[in-house]
Amino acid sequence: MEDPPKIVQRGYDLIAERYLAWGDLVEGDPRARYVGDFAQRLRRGAKVLDLGCGAGEPSTRFLAERFDVTGVDISSSQLRGAKQRLPKTSFIQADIARPMFRGAVFDGVVALYSISHIPRSEHDAVFRRIASWLKPGGIFLATLGAAQGPDWYGDWLGVPMFFSSFDADRNRELLRSAGFHLLVDEVVEMTEPEGPVSFLWVLARKPE
Repeated sequence: MEDPPKIVQRGYDLIAERYLAWGDLVEGDPRARYVGDFAQRLRRGAKVLDLGCGAGEPSTRFLAERFDVTGVDISSSQLRGAKQRLPKTSFIQADIARPMFRGAVFDGVVALYSISHIPRSEHDAVFRRIASWLKPGGIFLATLGAAQGPDWYGDWLGVPMFFSSFDADRNRELLRSAGFHLLVDEVVEMTEPEGPVSFLWVLARKPE
C-alpha cells in the first residue's frame, strides 16, 4: 500500500479545482463562525500558520487580510492556486505531519479538515508538534474527526484518497495531553454532497 502522504498529494494535485467546486456545495459548514472566533482572539498582524491551506479559499484569504499568514499544503496544484489568489502570502509545500519549525514562532495555528488526512497513530505527535510551534497563550483551531475512522483508503471525488481519525472524546484527550486548554469543543453536523457528516471543532489555547 502506498504511503498516505503520497496518496493525498497526488489526489489533491488531480482535483484542486474540482475540490473547490465541491466545497461550494457543502451545506451548513460552520467554518466562518469558528475562523471568526479564532481571529477575534488574536491581535491584528499576528503570525498565523494555516496547515492544509489548499487553494487559499475561503479561510486563508480571510486570515491573510488580518494576519501574517504562512500557508502549508502538500499539493503543488493547490498551492499554485493559492499563490495566484494571495500573491502577498507566504506558502510552503510540505507534509503537515512532519517537523517544519523550531521553537514557538506562531500566535495561532489553524488546521481545517487536514489532520484527518494523517494516520491517526501520528495525531498525538502532530498535536504536540503544533503546541511546540505556538507561543505561550497561542490559539489552535482545528477540525477533527467526531467518530472512529481507522485508516481508510478508497475513491473520493474520483481519485484515490486517505482518511483517518479518532472519535471526539479521544481527540479531546490527545489535545489535553499535548498541553492544550480547550476553549471550545463542539461536534457539528453538516451536509456534504454525499450526505451528512459530523466533525469536532476545537478552539484551544496553549498555557501562558
